Amino acid sequence: MSVTVRTATCGDAYAIARVHVRSWQVAYRGLVPDAILDGLSVEQRRRIWHQLLANNDGIFTLVAERNAELVGFCSIATPSRDEDATEDTCEVTAIYVAPSAWRAGTGRALLSAALDEVRQSDWREVTLWVFAANAGARAFYDGFGFVPDGAETHHQPSGQTEIRLRAPL
Repeated sequence: MSVTVRTATCGDAYAIARVHVRSWQVAYRGLVPDAILDGLSVEQRRRIWHQLLANNDGIFTLVAERNAELVGFCSIATPSRDEDATEDTCEVTAIYVAPSAWRAGTGRALLSAALDEVRQSDWREVTLWVFAANAGARAFYDGFGFVPDGAETHHQPSGQTEIRLRAPL
């Protein structure tokens, strides 16, 4: 089955929220406390996503569909939200795929399309934050040329160390 990538609309907010919550609950089990994961609300995320998509304030979001079902999304902030970012640096703020679509090329299609989009503008570099302990995600990003740049922070409330990865465009 092939994946179709397109620009997200406000009408996608619920489906994005569902993917966001479910992917967190599966991918971060064992990294983030169960109470946090079990307390995630699709409705709360839907409201957040609707607002983000309606405002379109320096963030663009692409979605991936298989058989007319939204199975993933990727958002990029232009410019990066990091205080030390240069004016030509953008940031992948989120990329999540429904667990049912893992390892089917969906994440690769999303990130490839998003990076192609920013390459067409004046963005020269892209960053993202990832849990240091998330070996699978780090290997995925490594395939796109992302490398740690030495910056790290602690995700609240999970307590996980997050590291920043960087890649040239």
